[in-house]
Amino acid sequence: MIIKNHIVNQANLIEVKKNDRVLRLEEYIGNPVWQNWVYCIARDTLKEGWIPREYLRDVDEESIVLEDYSSRELEITVGEVVQVKKTVNSWAYCISERTTAEGWVPLDHMEKINR
Repeated sequence: MIIKNHIVNQANLIEVKKNDRVLRLEEYIGNPVWQNWVYCIARDTLKEGWIPREYLRDVDEESIVLEDYSSRELEITVGEVVQVKKTVNSWAYCISERTTAEGWVPLDHMEKINR
């Protein structure tokens, strides 16, 4: 269940497929909770955004994407219920039970409920 609103600023939305190549621009440095993210530009689309480090295999200054990935975040409000599909680097990829929309939500915005 969501315990803190998450407002989406999707200015930098990157969507890549397995085996796509991306140019790595910067590794995240800062709050240890948000470690292991890399800011990249997709070679094919020139879209840019943050990709989890474990989704990348480095080849010189570029990386090969190891699985399909979208940086799309999910806008949610307190009290909403989501299904968590996977967690990576303090974020969860979720589906909203109310809207069926999908996207990433920070783990610190939710708490587990038992059904």
